Parts: sequence; C-alpha cells; structure tokens
Amino acid sequence: MENASKLKQLDEAGPAWPAELMANANLPFRPTDALVTTQNPPDFDWPFVPGADRYRLELARDAAMDGGAIAAAEPAINFYNFPETLEEGTWFWRVRYHTPEAGWSAWSEVRRFRIAEGSVPFPVPSIDEMLARMETGHPRVWTNPRELEAFRERRLHGVPKSVFERARASVQAHMDDPLPPDPTFPYMDRSISSVSPEWVKALQDLRKYADTTLDHLLKAAFVYLISGDRAIGEYAKTHLLNFASWDPEAATRFDINDQVHRAVAYRSTIAYDWLYDLLSPEERQAVQDMVRTRIAVLIEHYLDRQPIYQYPFDSHGWTIAGYIGLMGTIMLHDIPEAEIWVRRAVPAFINLLPPWGGEDGSWSQGTGYWQWSSGSNKELMDVLLSAGAIDAYAKAFSRHEGLYPIYMFPHGSPTGVFGNDSHYLPDWPSIGLLNRLAQAYGDPRMQWAAEAIGERTAEGLQDYFYGDERIAPRPPADLPKAKWFPTTGLVAMHSDLTDPERISLYFKSSPYGSYSHSQADQNGFIIHAFGETLALKSGYYDYYNSVHHRGYTKRTYSANAITFDGRQGQPIDDFDAKGRMVGFASHPAFDAATGDAIAAYRGGELSRALRHIVYMKPSVFVVIDDLAASGPEGVSFEWNLHADERLTLEPESGGATIEKGKAGLQIRLHGADSRGSKASIETRFLDPEGAEALPVAWAAGKSQVHASFATPKTDAAVLVATLAPYRLDGVAPAAVASTEHDGYVRLSFEGDAALYVRTTHAGMVDTGADGYRFEGAALAVAGDSLLLVHGTRIERDGGVVFESDAPMTVAWGDGRLSASADRDVALSLAVPPGDVALRELVTGRELPADGDPAARLGGRGVYWTAMPGRLALRLERGQHAFRLDDAPLPGPLAPVTLPTEIDGVAGETALEAWRDVDGDRLAWGRLALEAGDYELLEAHAGFTFARHGRIGRGALGSSEPVLLRGEPGLLRLRRVGESR
Repeated sequence: MENASKLKQLDEAGPAWPAELMANANLPFRPTDALVTTQNPPDFDWPFVPGADRYRLELARDAAMDGGAIAAAEPAINFYNFPETLEEGTWFWRVRYHTPEAGWSAWSEVRRFRIAEGSVPFPVPSIDEMLARMETGHPRVWTNPRELEAFRERRLHGVPKSVFERARASVQAHMDDPLPPDPTFPYMDRSISSVSPEWVKALQDLRKYADTTLDHLLKAAFVYLISGDRAIGEYAKTHLLNFASWDPEAATRFDINDQVHRAVAYRSTIAYDWLYDLLSPEERQAVQDMVRTRIAVLIEHYLDRQPIYQYPFDSHGWTIAGYIGLMGTIMLHDIPEAEIWVRRAVPAFINLLPPWGGEDGSWSQGTGYWQWSSGSNKELMDVLLSAGAIDAYAKAFSRHEGLYPIYMFPHGSPTGVFGNDSHYLPDWPSIGLLNRLAQAYGDPRMQWAAEAIGERTAEGLQDYFYGDERIAPRPPADLPKAKWFPTTGLVAMHSDLTDPERISLYFKSSPYGSYSHSQADQNGFIIHAFGETLALKSGYYDYYNSVHHRGYTKRTYSANAITFDGRQGQPIDDFDAKGRMVGFASHPAFDAATGDAIAAYRGGELSRALRHIVYMKPSVFVVIDDLAASGPEGVSFEWNLHADERLTLEPESGGATIEKGKAGLQIRLHGADSRGSKASIETRFLDPEGAEALPVAWAAGKSQVHASFATPKTDAAVLVATLAPYRLDGVAPAAVASTEHDGYVRLSFEGDAALYVRTTHAGMVDTGADGYRFEGAALAVAGDSLLLVHGTRIERDGGVVFESDAPMTVAWGDGRLSASADRDVALSLAVPPGDVALRELVTGRELPADGDPAARLGGRGVYWTAMPGRLALRLERGQHAFRLDDAPLPGPLAPVTLPTEIDGVAGETALEAWRDVDGDRLAWGRLALEAGDYELLEAHAGFTFARHGRIGRGALGSSEPVLLRGEPGLLRLRRVGESR
C-alpha cells in the first residue's frame, strides 16, 4: 500500500494541464465523459501541448485507475487510435504529457466511456501498415487496377450510365475550345479590403473560372478512365499540363484564395492518376513538380504553423488536411515526399473525422456546410478505400451520418437550418451523400430518403459510383419522430418523418459555440410547416464577413432567441459561447427538450438562460424561457421572432401571426411576465450600432420581418409562448386556453391535454383541484401519459408517481418510457399493474431486471427492478428510450393494395407496408403513370405523394413515390393541361 501511495503521488506530481488549452478552439478531450459509443475502439484526443515530446494514454476498467492500465500507449502526438478492439462495457481513461524540461505532467481528469453491445470494430492499423497496404499502381482514385474493368462496366446501366454520358457529351462540346490561360486578379497588390464587395466579386469570378476549367479537366480524364477514348485522353492531358504551367505565385496563389490554390493542386492530382498511362516520364515530372510546390504551402499552414490536430476547428484547414492526405496517397511512390504527406495527414484525418460532429452523425455548422464538407470528407475516405488503406466508413460518425439529414434536413424542407448557407434546400448534394450511405451500409432508409428528395438538378462525377440501385427503398418507419443529437446540441421534433408537409421544430444549444460557420444562436429555434418556413433564422449568408453577415446574420438578435437591454446577446466568432442541451424526451403524446445557454452570454449580465420546448402533439409547440439577471437592477429580456414575409402583431390576443405561402403560425404569449412585454416590429437589418446592414450579392434586395417582445426591467422572468402552425386554407388552430395561478400557468389543449408551467424558478407546484403537485419546469398530462420537464418529483392525488435524485426530463405512458438526465440518475415511477418488460425502443433488445447493479450499468447503462405498480431504475447520464410492454416492434406487414382511377381507368397499385415505431401502419410504393400534370380528385386522408405532399395539382413522374397511413381508399387522378 505504501508503494502504491508513493506511485500515486508521483503520478500526480508535475505541471498541470495549461488552462488556456482547455478553452477556445483547441482540440478537446475525447471520448467525452460518459460517451456511449458503438465504435470499437473510439478515437482518443486531447489538447496539443506546445513543447511536449510525447504523451501517456491509459485505459482501465475502474474509475480509480489504481489497478494498473489494461491498455496504454505513448504517442508522440495528441491523438491515438488503438490497433485492436476492446472488450465491450464501461472503460475509464486519462492522459498526461511529457516535456524534456519538466518531465511528466499531472494526469488529466479521468473520463468514462462505454462501448455498447453490438459495437462495430474500428481498429486502426499503424501508418506503416497502411502504407504497406496501399496500391502501388494507378489508378487509385475510386478504383484500382484489379477492379478497373468492373468499375468501367457500371457505365452501361442506370445512374452511372447517365453520369458517364453527360460527362462525355460535355467534354465533346468543349474539345475545340482554346486552353484556359493562367488567370489574372485585379487586386494582387491588396489595394482594397479582402471583405469588400469589389474584392469578393473579383474572387468569385476567379473561383468560377478555375472551377469551370478544372471541371472540364476532370470530366475529360474521367471519360478517358472509363472509356479508354484516346482522343479525349490526349485532350485531358493537354489541359493537365496547361494547369501544371500556371504560375503558383500569380492569381492562383494561396494568399489570394486558398480554395483556388488547393483546387488546382488536388484536382490536377486526380487527373494525373486517371491519365497516368498516357503521361510520359517528363510529363509526369511536370505535374509532380507543380503539386510539390503547391502542397508545400498547404503543409506550412495546416500541418506546421497551425496544425490541424492542434486547431481542428478551421473549416478550410480541415478540408485542406484531407486534400494533403489525398494527394499524398495518389502520389505515393511517385514523389518521394508523398510518404511524409501521408504520414502527417492521414492518421489525423482518420482520428478527427470530423471535427464538426461526432459519433451520433450530426454536424454542428448546419445543413448548408454539412453538404459541402461531408462531400469533401468523402473524397479522401473513398481514395483510402480504393487504395486499400482503410475503410473509414466503419467509423461511428459515418454509420450514423444519414440520421442527420433525415431529422435536420429532410425531404420537403423549405430551407436548411442553422449556420451559414442554410438557405439551401435538400437537392443533389444530399441525394448523392444519402446514396453513398445507403450503398456503404445497405441501408434502405437512406435509399428512400434520397429518392424522396426528387430528381437531381445536377450531378457530380462521384455519382457514377455513389449508390446501389439494387437496394430496395424503405421509409424510416422504425425511427422515432423526434431526435436529440447530443454531440452537437441539436434537437428535431416532427409530426412525421415521411410526409414532406410535416410540422417541424428545430432547436439548438450547441457546445460548438459561434465559431467558424456557426452563428450566435444558442437556444434558438426554427419552425417549418406544410412546406413553408414560418419562424426562421433571419439574415443571409451573402458572403463571409460581409457587412450584413457580420453585422446582422451572425448575431443573436437575428435568431428566434433571447437578447436583453437593446439586443445584447451572445458574442460572435467565439468557440466558448456555448450552449448545452440538458434534457430530452420523446413520446407519442409529447416531446420536450431543455437548452442551457448561460455560458453563451459571456458578459456576465445574465445568471440563468434556460429554454424548455414542449411539443404538445399533434400541432402546438410551447416555448418556456426561465431567465435571470445577475445584478439587482435587472435587465429587459427580449423574446425575438422572425418571419420571411408577413408578421403581424396582435395586441388584443397578446401575440402575433406569421403567414407565408400556404401556411400560418399563431403565436400567443401567456403569463404575467410575457403579457407585460412591449412588442415591436422591424423590417430593416440593423447592426449592433443601429446602422442598416443590407445584404448584397445574391441576397441583394431581399427583406424579412423581425419582432421583439421586451419585458420591463426585471431580475427574473418566465416567458411562456405557444406556437401553432396551420394551413391557411384549412381550419384555424384551436385556441390554447390559459389560466394563471399562484406559481404556475395552466395551458389547456384539445383532447383534454394540459401543460402546467412553473412561473417561479424553483419549488413545488400545487395544481389544486387538478390533483398534481410537481417539482420541475413543467408538467404535461395527456390521458394516462405524463411528461415532467427538468424536474425531480410528481405527486398525484397525494401519492408519489415519480421521483428522481437529479433533475431530468421524463415521459411515460401507453407502454413507453423516455428519459434523460445530465448526470447518472436514480428514479422510480408508477406503472400500471402487471408484468413489465423493459426493451430498448429502437433495437428491441430486452434488458433483464435485477442482477448486479454495477455489472448492469457497466454493460448496458441501465439497472432496473420492478415491484407491483412501480418501476425503479438507475440510468447512466444521457438519453434512454424503452418499451415497457410486449407490443410488436417495428417490422414488415402484409402488402397493401391501393385502388386507383387515373383518367377514368380503374387499376391497382401494390404497396409494401411496415409497422412503425408507434405501432401504426405505413405503406409505400410507386405509382405507374405517364409523366405529366395531374389534378388530385380523391384520396384517403392518409395518402400523400412522398416528394410533393398532398398536392391539389402538379407535375408527377412516371414512377411517382407514394405513402399511405391507415386503410387504403380510392385514389383518383386526372391529367390536365398540355400534358393531356
């Protein structure tokens, strides 16, 4: 014992981890504490310590780590992937660093992670082994010499045939064009600001010129690879050598635009690979010299000066690090230094992939940059795969990535959500990425999601091999309609995942701050409904750091979020302006989530900034803000709301109405704090100083409407609002009855559902004659189902029906239980008499009761026992969803026949069917038609077109995807217009 004590003291001696490395955009510690991973083993990372020459990483099965390390490593750099798998279950890890001057540091905090049952192996071989595996011949991009003939045969059918033929036609149309000269740039002397409109316009012209000419090169090289057409190959070679002759110190140099500089280098490298057998030794040398020159600049910036493993949250730097690895893999054995490029870039890429997300597949910078960056990631992933190095698609992020577009960017979305470039709709980039994910995992849900978006408006060359048409599409019937992505602090709540005219709310409280392409919108929400954007994230991404983008779009007041005292909010460009999602529950009767944004308000004026959102299904969202000021003088809290077209204040009812297209949103304020606010409308885009910051470029002339509801100065407030989407041509939303009581507000909804909102920050709420007492932010009741938001106790008619030893959000009833907490938690709840069987909601895996608590928690994160009418559980930190009964799990049902009458001709369409996660039947299939414009004359209430919704009239394709919920009824269509 004495020796062990001395060893422990020795371990703890030495310098502490520098505090400045624990903040800002440094590489964080991963796995994060309490992570549950399906990747075996997970990636290990920690902050880069300047001057450190090595690190010591240790893993053990006990938190004290006093029994010795079971697994350990001493890497020279601040990340590591083990080359072998670990046993499933709970692990603990720590790390320390070594410097020549001070020796070993103190250990980091011990962090816990659990490798879930059924984990997917992802052992990462050493870089030496990967180099030995890599292809030595050419081509290596997307295919290799052994698989080339099979790759070429793809051109004979389906989408690959279309991609190849369009590429060939494009090349043939330009073969007589002159070679593109080395471009010029009018501001080489940097005589104007790099964020001025003039500079940006010149830069956009330069990028367009480079992208267009490089696209011609790649298409020609690709067509040669597939067809062997010598004339096209010679045309491509001439273009490649022309690019090799461009002056790297002229207009395409790095400090004018890194994207143009890197594009010339990496696209030329790909063309080199595809044209290799046509190039003479001298021609190969010319390309190699150009690549060597250009890549040296990239390495200096992103592997030497600010290495990506020290600062991974550099958007361009991350992409460039991938391209360094790509060029190194292609040029391996051709350029001697290429092995060094691979050694420096590829292990970091594999480990960090991606900095902007994590194991749950989500993307912190929003849907716009997910499209671009995910596509860039796959360029190196695909080359590593075809070159034989490693299959990065086995990473947990990649395996779960398809859930991000299904929940955050689903088909039918009128825009994207959060972050720069979120004005884009789901289109060909999403289709290509979903097809690739469907192909990689044989996932019919990804196949269906891609097809549901619609016809492509464009194609990329990668679409030649992205996809597998043999995979039969299936809607995501097995998935819940709401999801929390804990890695990025995003929540999506939907009325339906399959209907493009769904009602949706998106909520963000993200640990990634307002950095890079993220904005200062913690605890902000967005509402889409019936194909329209209603409550939107306002402002435009006209270009990065424009007057409008920096002065308005990035700011908190541009979001449906809280500001105070004249639009003060969260700082921009600050990785530490973080939010935190601390609770989530999803149930057939209601969804709920809680975001804590206090860390994002960095000025110290606020001491509490909690936002709870409750979805009272099917059609009302309730937003509850629990706010407090730090000083006794208080602040004026501002509840911001934004619309695209029409936003009308309604003083008599205490709220507002938003209308756009065919949809509306009714907003009502409830409770004394909310009703006492002062409402105002603004139609200008104002910067922090009150000056107008107009959008320019593609967004010039666009406008939006902004409302603010400001409280009088107060030290604390609980603001309550209901938001009800509706169709303008349908029934107006039913009024939400609101009554105010001592310490709470009662909201009444259709179907006798009620929500009790506490209007004080703490304490028990007594609902009087309604029979409930509860401790929490809110309590919802719908039939026999209950929802407690961020609380610890519910009493009904004097009896305890729920209690926990830490605040949590929990919903249960009708055989379902959904619960989450921000720490490990013990709870008990009342259940109907009878046998209880606890099963994981999504997987259906049964969780045995009783047993050894430590073993149960360590293996599955759950320990439970049952007694008559009561269930007791211990849950590890995070989210959990269970079935409490023996109801059938999602799965296939008997096919359904849909009767049709098209232009007076009777027929039938066979539909496949599944039982969805809520036990309802969902059928789907394709309607055989002659493409044209049709009018919908009659359809069952549960019928919809998967791509268009329940249109009255519109264009339909020859094999139109359809959906049906419930019993089939006659579908009558009539062809109209010129297509008759």
